[in-house]
Amino acid sequence: MKRWIAMLTGTLMMALAVAPMEARADDASKQAKVKELFAVMHMDRNLDEMMQSMRMHIQMTAQNGEGTQAMTPARKAIEQKFVNNSLQVLNQAFGWPTLEPAYVKLYMGTYTEAELNGILAFYKSPAGQAMLKNDPVVKNGVMQIVHSHMGEFASRMQTLQQQYQQQMAH
Repeated sequence: MKRWIAMLTGTLMMALAVAPMEARADDASKQAKVKELFAVMHMDRNLDEMMQSMRMHIQMTAQNGEGTQAMTPARKAIEQKFVNNSLQVLNQAFGWPTLEPAYVKLYMGTYTEAELNGILAFYKSPAGQAMLKNDPVVKNGVMQIVHSHMGEFASRMQTLQQQYQQQMAH
């Protein structure tokens, strides 16, 4: 009986020792699938496009800022330094090398490996590639739809806010 318990204990110890290695292998496989999904979805390119928009906003902010009417060479240098420093901060905070580890962790925690396989299969398919290709067109259309409803929404919200303020004043 003692021998049987010793064998069982030894087997259990070996199983526990091997389990973390299997989990790490599963995590490595899952991580590889997540990174493959990011490549298929062009996550880095999409982020770069968003970053380009933010860069343009920073440059416009600098060009339209206080004191830009009378741009001397010294003021132009200050403006350029602001733009360069802002772009550096932007790239450090939102560049793909900075965000990718968090995105990988998010996707690994959200999807099972089987789900990742299905998502990858879809995005690799002609329909999935069409969806990725047309995503900017769809997003632009959605923004136009939302924008077209914004005027009525703002007006109605203003009326509701005025009514609320009147009721609260009494």
